[in-house]
Amino acid sequence: MTTTVNRAESTEQAVRERIARLEHDLGDLDDPGNPLGADHFLAADGRQHLLPAAERLLDDFGLNAEFVPRELGGRLDRLDVLARVLRAVFRRDAALGLGYGMTSYLAAVVVWADGNEEQRRRTAELLLGGGRMAGAYPEPVPGNDFLHNRLTATRVPGGHRLDGRKEALNNAARVDSLVVFAHTPEAGEDAHTAFLLPGPGAADVDLLPRRRTSGIRGCVIQGLRFSGHRIGADGLLGAEGGGAVLAERAFPVTRSTGPSMALGCADTALRTTVAFARAHRARSRASLRSARTRSALVDAFTDLLVCDCLSLVATRGVHLLPRESRTLSAVVKYLLPTVLTEMVYDLSVVLGSESYATSGSYGMFQKAARDLPMIGLGSAGTAASRGVIIEHLLRATEPGAADGSEGDFGRLFRPHDDDLPSVSPQELTSAAPGDSLLASLPAAVRSARAARGEFAGALGEAADALATELRLLREDCARLAERRPAGGLSPRVYALADRYALIAAGAACLGVWQHGAGPDGGLLADPAWAAMALARIVGRLDRTAVRAPEAGAEHLLAEVLDRFDDARSYDLYATPIGR
Repeated sequence: MTTTVNRAESTEQAVRERIARLEHDLGDLDDPGNPLGADHFLAADGRQHLLPAAERLLDDFGLNAEFVPRELGGRLDRLDVLARVLRAVFRRDAALGLGYGMTSYLAAVVVWADGNEEQRRRTAELLLGGGRMAGAYPEPVPGNDFLHNRLTATRVPGGHRLDGRKEALNNAARVDSLVVFAHTPEAGEDAHTAFLLPGPGAADVDLLPRRRTSGIRGCVIQGLRFSGHRIGADGLLGAEGGGAVLAERAFPVTRSTGPSMALGCADTALRTTVAFARAHRARSRASLRSARTRSALVDAFTDLLVCDCLSLVATRGVHLLPRESRTLSAVVKYLLPTVLTEMVYDLSVVLGSESYATSGSYGMFQKAARDLPMIGLGSAGTAASRGVIIEHLLRATEPGAADGSEGDFGRLFRPHDDDLPSVSPQELTSAAPGDSLLASLPAAVRSARAARGEFAGALGEAADALATELRLLREDCARLAERRPAGGLSPRVYALADRYALIAAGAACLGVWQHGAGPDGGLLADPAWAAMALARIVGRLDRTAVRAPEAGAEHLLAEVLDRFDDARSYDLYATPIGR
C-alpha cells in the first residue's frame, strides 16, 4: 500500500474530515456489535496482543502517512495535527497507538532530522508502503534503566561493527527498519552515533525474551543483542559522533507529540466515569447528585483542557519557536504524565471497586489507568525533562523575557490555524534568546481583566494570581542565582522547576482563551473554563489564594454531560467520536 497526499489535505477542513473518517471507521467504542468495540480491545489486551482488526483498519486508513513529511509524499505538515489524529487511536487502545504508530514515528523523526536524501526517500517509501520502524535512543541522565542502551559501534573497513544489547524495544520482531544510537569510542569518550539499519533478521542479531508490562500489554517489548553486526557506510545517520545532537533535535518533536496523543487515553477514562455516574441512582454516592462526583468530573475535564492547551503550545512551538521548543516540550513531557495520572486516580474514587474491572461496561477505565503511566516512559522521561527545565531556569535569572517585551503570539495559541512554517531541525538545538510563552502573559492578563460576562471577574482574579506567581518565581530565581553554591544544585531548584511548569501551563490556557476561539466562539471564548483552569493551576502552586467560581463548575459540568451525550471529545476540539 502506498499513500500520497497533497497540500489540500493539510488544511484545517481536510484535517477534520480525515479525523472524522478515522473515527467513523473505528466506530462506537461502546457498541457491543462493533468488531472494534471496547470488549474486543479488552479481550486483545487480556491476550497481550494488539487487536488484528484494528491493525488492518489502520493499514487501510494509511496511518503511516501521518508520520511522513508532505514533501516526501506523506501527510505530516503540523505536529498538532499529528497528535489530534493519533488521539483517535489512543482513545481506543494506547498499546495500539504506541505499537502501530508512535514507535515508528519515534524512529522516523531521527531520519527526517538529519538523514541524507536517499535515507529519507527509503524511509518514506517504507512507511508509506505499510512498513514499521523502531528506535533505540541514547538514554539521557538522569535515565531510565528499564530502557537502558549498551550498544557500541567500532570502526571497521567500509563501516562499523555493532555489538551490545538494547534491553527493550517495542515491536522489535516486527519492524522493517531500525534507528539505533551506539557509543562510537573512536569519535570520543562519550560520543554516540546514529545508524539506520534493516530490521532484525541477520544471524548476528538475536531477539531477547519478551518483557511483560502492567500497562500497554498489547505491545510486544523485546530486547536485541548485536554480535559483530556489520553496518555499511550508507547506514550512518548524520556525522559520526553526532548522535547526541541528533537526539536533541528529535526530543522536542517526540516530547511534545507523544503526551498530546495520550490525551485520547485520558479522554476514555473520563468518559467511562461519566457513564458510571449516569448509571447510578440519585441516592448513590457515585451519582451526579453527589458533590464529590460532580467535582471529580469537572476537575478531570479542566485538567484535560489545561493539558491540551500546553500540548498545543508545545507542538506549534516546534514550528514557530524552534529555539524555545526544547523547554516547551520538556514541560509537556514533565507535567502531563503527573497531571493525567492524578486525574485518573481521582476518577477511580468515583468508580470505587468498578475501577478494578477488567471487562464489562467499565473495563476500559482500568485499562486506561494501567496504560497512562507507561506512556510516560521513554528515552526522554519525566526526570530528564525536569533537567531541561532546570537548565532553562539557570540560564536565565528571570524565566521570561527580561525586558518584558511582547510580540505577536496569536498563532501559538490557535487550535485551528493551519498557517505554520516547516520544522527547522537545526534550530531545535540552538540556545533560546528568551521565553515567549511567559512573555505573552502580561498582555493576556490585561485581556482577562477587561473580559465581560458572568465569569469575567473570576477570570481576572485568577489571571492576577497567576501573574503574582510569575513575579514570585522570578524573585526566587534571582535569589537562587545570587546564592548558587560553587558545586551542585540546591534542592529548591527542583521545586522551582515544578512551579515553572505550572505557570507555563497557566500562560498557555490564558493564551488559548485570548486567541484560540473560532469565529463561532464556543467554549474557548467563554471565560468560565479559563477561570476554572487558572484556579486549578494556582491551587496546585499553593502560594496565592484564588477561589474557583461555583457557577463555573456547574457551567463546565453541563459541558461535560453535553459532550458525553453528543459523543464529542473532552479536549480543545470537541471532536465528534465513534460515528
